[in-house]
Amino acid sequence: IGKSRTLISLHCARLPSRTNQSISIMAPNTTLSSGSLHDETQLWKDLSVDSWKNSVRNKDSVFYDLYNDTRRRIVEACHRHTYDVVVEVGCGTGEVIGFLEGTGTPRIGVDINEDFINHCKQTYVDNGLEFHVADAMKLDKWWTDMGYDKKYKAPLMVCPNNTIMIMPEEIRDTVIEKMRVVAGIEGRIVVTYWNGRMFAHGVMGYYRKNSDLCGTFDLTDEHVDWENKRIETRTSYKSEWPTAQDVRRWMASLHIDVDVVEPELRKTPEIDHIAEVGMGVFLWLKGVSPENSSMGSARDYYDDKDSQTFYKTVWGENNTHVGRHDLVAADPLLANTSLLTKIRKAQELQEKCFMKVIKSHYGAAKVRCMDMGCGYGGLLRNMASNDMIWSGVGVDISGEMVDAATRLSQEDSSLTFYRESYMNTSVPSDGMDLCISSEAFLHVGPGNHEAVLREAWRVLRPGGRLIFTDIVGHPSAPEEAKALYERIGLQSFQTVEGYFDTAKKLGFGELSFEDHSENVSTHYGTVLEALEMLWEKKEIKIREESKDRMVDGLAKWRDLAPLCLQWGTISMRKLERTEHSVLEDTSSF
Repeated sequence: IGKSRTLISLHCARLPSRTNQSISIMAPNTTLSSGSLHDETQLWKDLSVDSWKNSVRNKDSVFYDLYNDTRRRIVEACHRHTYDVVVEVGCGTGEVIGFLEGTGTPRIGVDINEDFINHCKQTYVDNGLEFHVADAMKLDKWWTDMGYDKKYKAPLMVCPNNTIMIMPEEIRDTVIEKMRVVAGIEGRIVVTYWNGRMFAHGVMGYYRKNSDLCGTFDLTDEHVDWENKRIETRTSYKSEWPTAQDVRRWMASLHIDVDVVEPELRKTPEIDHIAEVGMGVFLWLKGVSPENSSMGSARDYYDDKDSQTFYKTVWGENNTHVGRHDLVAADPLLANTSLLTKIRKAQELQEKCFMKVIKSHYGAAKVRCMDMGCGYGGLLRNMASNDMIWSGVGVDISGEMVDAATRLSQEDSSLTFYRESYMNTSVPSDGMDLCISSEAFLHVGPGNHEAVLREAWRVLRPGGRLIFTDIVGHPSAPEEAKALYERIGLQSFQTVEGYFDTAKKLGFGELSFEDHSENVSTHYGTVLEALEMLWEKKEIKIREESKDRMVDGLAKWRDLAPLCLQWGTISMRKLERTEHSVLEDTSSF
């Protein structure tokens, strides 16, 4: 739905990997020089098409279920997200990229072997399906040279069927990193390995059956290393099968903290994770955010384990927004409640006030609503429980937040959550009555707020409304405000007037701002007190350096907010289309 997407399959030009094999170049004491190819790489370059074709896709293959599950997950990922390009590292003879029916997405495959590329060009003649040769070690440069960095915003990088393990060990780290760089802020990568726990099954059920493909071998230490899950045949073909824990240790060596989740999960979580599924091990990672990216910094911060623990323990696993502490202070029944109770009650009262604003425009009518930066999805659940939602969609760049929102909302079939940027969603145009948000827009900075409001304008029906809260800069803020916005990777804060100017430029009208700025300092001060209390009592499990960083930041927000910040509810209505309302879509071929 929504915008067009493209699938690309890219291969390491120096080190060909097959999407339908498990052979891994792992020759001991062997290195690559700039002037020569690895001996086994040359073998891969010279392989014929018939040697590889259909070795995994056949129904009697031990990898048949994994092959289909990999394709299913790729297709589902395309349907759930705004991935506008999927990069498969290693297209081989096209058994993956050529059989992704149902995506409605153009595709591109790349490989080192020209015979393979020619075969793919002759075999797969669908519109929008292309094939090229490229070097995965220079993936980011190839991406730029092709102009794809300008064309695509959210790549899904795919390296299936143990392809990464054919590459010499010394380059695998670089290939993983290049894939993450191309994926960027909004993209993701998935790498699949052949499961080391099933190595014996693979030796007997695949390699023995395909000796003409992989070479002959004996079940001796000379050819099969059962302990380390490696095989080397008489033709020097090598394969290595990692377990989920092996992949986890590998990622840890790259300073990528990723957990192994429950095995055999049918649904793919949005968080970085490793999952063991039958004959395969799936690795899912978010892309690397460019330097000086405020959105990337926000995503990485909210996905951080200590940040998640902090929000769930202090703010509560429902919402992460500023609350109406002025209303808490005015209620004598709440005077002697705990700090955590006051924080949660303030958030609850804020949502009641927010929903009152919505009802002032829509009355008792149910709405189609999108929450832009939904966090844990608490506001949408609250609206649904108050019979305000016909259908609700929450989008957030944090996989941790989206997974939690999905879990907490599983009993409400009217709510759906996607890990997407609220500047580039998969929601159809003119499909929403209402867009909402709670202190999410500040993370992308004023330079991106036109894109934020334009996306809201796109998904809203004519006459629909955008209603949101945000922390903005005071018009007469002193120089000290720099300490706040630089802390979250911004060059400045937006202002209410700045939002209004952008809104009018895009065709919004009926602009209003309900000011409750006095709550910002109180809120962050209360959160600070609660964090310090929990730390003192050893009731929050985070690293000390994380705690110190949080304490420093919360103190700055508390102390500088009265002079530097405003906060409240901003409302606007989609009235007319202007020359700035819609940008020409250049994402498709």
